Order: sequence, then structure tokens, then C-alpha cells
Amino acid sequence: MLPIGKRKLFLVVPVLLYLTYFISTHNRSFNATDNYQNNEFKRSNTKVLLYWSPFWTTWHYFMGYGFEPFKNCEYKNCYATANRSLIPLEEFDALLFHATYNKKRHGVPWIRLPHQFYIFMNIEAPSYICPNLKQYASYFNWTMTYRFDSDIVRRHGFFFKGETNYKMPTKEFVQNKTKLAAWMVSHCRTGSHREELAKEMMKFMDVDIYGSCGKLKCSRNSGGKVSSPECYDMIEKNYKFYFSWENSYCTDYATEKLYNVLVKDVVPIVYGAGDYKRAAPPHSVINVEDFESGSKLADYLNYLDKNIEEYLKYFEWKKHYNATSSAIYTACQICKKLHEPLKESVYYDLHRWWWGLNNSMCKRGKNLPKIVSDLLEK
Repeated sequence: MLPIGKRKLFLVVPVLLYLTYFISTHNRSFNATDNYQNNEFKRSNTKVLLYWSPFWTTWHYFMGYGFEPFKNCEYKNCYATANRSLIPLEEFDALLFHATYNKKRHGVPWIRLPHQFYIFMNIEAPSYICPNLKQYASYFNWTMTYRFDSDIVRRHGFFFKGETNYKMPTKEFVQNKTKLAAWMVSHCRTGSHREELAKEMMKFMDVDIYGSCGKLKCSRNSGGKVSSPECYDMIEKNYKFYFSWENSYCTDYATEKLYNVLVKDVVPIVYGAGDYKRAAPPHSVINVEDFESGSKLADYLNYLDKNIEEYLKYFEWKKHYNATSSAIYTACQICKKLHEPLKESVYYDLHRWWWGLNNSMCKRGKNLPKIVSDLLEK
């Protein structure tokens, strides 16, 4: 039998070797594109962005690593990494933190200089992610969220004016859409009470509901996910309208429920506080708030169903605009902002900015639009 001291050493050494291997492997995964040294960054005036905490479980924030996220931007000399040891911490130009950032789990930067910008990122509604932002008073310099008043606007999708090769759908294509409206949904009780509006609409028109809140499944190949590409392809082929309804009624909040449909030849029926005149191309969506009641909205959809030429007008915008769900435009905003003359910016009360005075950023109950709030009083 080994002496007590040697037995402890025998147990400790393998553990240390494993930890050394794990750490080196972890760093190597981030080092694949990190080929430039600090002096080269300085010489080329390259701004370096450090992903300090992950976007849920994804470190690259769906933008990518290295120079790749910025290659099509106006300003290209920016570099993104999750490798904290790429250069001295004080040399990074900006650090990006997701709303789920936890000081104990993800650590606290051990040094911070005045030239560095800390960025708070969140694309979910306040009612969905409820971080304790009071602890971050005077901590963040910039915000990167879906809201239009953010320093860096990170939408679930973007549209921009420019040349397209779009070909309008034919009348035959529309006639082959044998069903009226679809809704893919997995959250059945929501703060926006969209489910109440759906019940009302179904009194006046046909609506197929896919997912855990309905009786239909969209595809055997979708893996149970109602938002899979196969599901949206099926919607485009068979349906004229799609319910792009948000689970939270929060200022500027418009998600992939809109943008995944805009890229298809199907008309989104939108419900939310998304400021759709800014969030979507002109005459591309039908807003439920433009109607007094569910029956009035259903009447209009049934009218479009029988008038193909009027229905097709909702695709005219595609001749002049492009829509995308790509996050690349977020990366371009970051790089441009880092290269512009930097102004002092500190969020002294991030909690109030995010939630609004008296939690006014999100509406519920009787404060919802009339077309929904009237249903709650019945």
C-alpha cells in the first residue's frame, strides 16, 4: 500500500493533468482564428471585441469570430474573439455581456480602463428574461437590444432598400394555397393574451394551429420544433396568411415570428408593440391594431382571400427591399461605433432604462390594445 502522502499525490496528479488538458482545449477552440498579435492590432488600428459571457450557450453571438463578422461592413478593421488571453485584458476596446451574465459563473474582468466600452446585450423582452439590473448601475456604457433607442440595435431581423431579383408570385401560385391562415405556437398562456385573440378569430375564419397549443404538427422532419425551416416552407406553400403574434407586448419587440415569414411569400398578420412602420417594409404586414375587432379583421382577410390582385399587393415591397434574419448588421454597427469619435456614455440606472418608469415598457391586461383588452372583459 502506498504511504498516505503518495496516495494523495497519486490522486491529485491525474486531476491536474485533466484540468490542464481541459483548459488548453477550451482555449484552443477560441484560438482557431486568433492569429494576430497585439502590436499588429495597434498598427492597423483594429478594434478588438471580446465576448465576455455567452449568448445563452453560444459564445460568438451568431456573428462569428475574427475579421469574418465585419468583412462586408463599411468599417472592416474590427476583430471579435472569446479568448480572454488573446491580448492583455486592458487592450480590448469593448466587452460584450449577455443579459444572463453571472459574475460568479462567468467571472468579473480583473481590470478596466476608461477607453473600454462594456456592452449590455439582450434581444428578449423584459417579461421573458428578468435579470437583476440594479446591481449594474453605472456598469455598462452601451446597450445592444431590439429596442430602437439602443446604442446598437440588435433586431431579430432587418430589411434594407436595394436592388432585388424578386419575381412576384403568380395567380396560380396563390390559387394553390388551399388554406387561409396558420399559427405555429408553443407558449399557450402569454402576457400579450394573443391566445384570446386567436379564439375570437376562429369564430369567423379558418385558422390552423401547429405546435403544443394546437392539434397539428408541421413536419416529420422538424424534430418537434414548430419553427424549423421545413415548417415555414410548408406554410408558404399552403397558406395565405400567418399569425406573427408576440408573447409579450413590449415597446419595439418584434421577433423572428415576423422576420422568418417576411422572407417567404406569405402575408404576416402582426400583433405586438413592435412599431411595425419601422420594423417592417411598407405594406408588408397586416396589423391587428388597425381593426376594431377580430370579426373586422377576419372580414378583411376573407376579402383578400377572394381578391388575388389585392392580396398580391402585399408582396410589391419585395421588388425594392430585402429582408434578412442575419446578425451581420449588428457586427457592422459595433465596428462603426468603435471607430467613430467616442463620447462618454454610462447607464447610471440600466434597470429603469430597460423596464421603464413603473415597468411601463411592457403592457398587460386592460392596457393592451382595444382589440384584445375588450376580449378580456367578456
